[in-house]
Amino acid sequence: MSRRGILTLILVGTVWAVGLLAQMPQFKSQEEIDAFMKVQAAPTAAERATAGADFIAKYPKSEAVGLASYMTMLSYQQMNDFDNMLLYGGMVLDSNPAAGVKVGTLISLANAIPIRTREFDLDKEEKLGTAEDYAKEAMTLIPTIAKMDPNMSDDEWLATKMDFMSQCHEAIGSVNLKREDYPEAEASLRKALEMSPNPTTFTMYNLAMALSKQGKNEEASEMADRCSAGGGAMSNAGDDLCAELKKTL
Repeated sequence: MSRRGILTLILVGTVWAVGLLAQMPQFKSQEEIDAFMKVQAAPTAAERATAGADFIAKYPKSEAVGLASYMTMLSYQQMNDFDNMLLYGGMVLDSNPAAGVKVGTLISLANAIPIRTREFDLDKEEKLGTAEDYAKEAMTLIPTIAKMDPNMSDDEWLATKMDFMSQCHEAIGSVNLKREDYPEAEASLRKALEMSPNPTTFTMYNLAMALSKQGKNEEASEMADRCSAGGGAMSNAGDDLCAELKKTL
């Protein structure tokens, strides 16, 4: 998983945790409550995913299926299990979730799908279109969602929603990179940088890539330097992708 994916998981999952408790469904038995609390209290992503899958299988008609699916989706995202992430993300969207949970799901899926879409996939455009649709749907919902944590100030909540919007633009930028529509990718990634209080180095790397593909080498070099100065966009092998890109400019 990219660091952008990890950021999405942590940011969305943490912010909506309070909201999940605030929207606690009605349970039909103490056993159902205990099973759901096991999902929430699981100490690791793997244990949470297992507990979530068990809950959904045992209580398929529970009002908490959507929330259990959401936590299970995030757990599989953290485990870099893309297929199960998509499976449980679809369950969340099918469960008619609360707006906040739906936004979290759409953002997670919109950012993950383009990362996993390959150049010669036969269904490449279908996947990218789905990711783009998810990002755009999330963008329409974000302004309408109520503050999930009552302890947040209005300014903090505004900054959080701005960061969610940034992640939507990031997803659309990633989609357009895979489409090789570099001007559109540049436009979306610039918006992502502008809107995020704490832009990630992977956003900078993707923007540097979009610029370099258009022959805007000076701007690409400056963005790559900014990325490296911020800690770099590290590959799984431990290399700074921004530094490697700069060598080619």
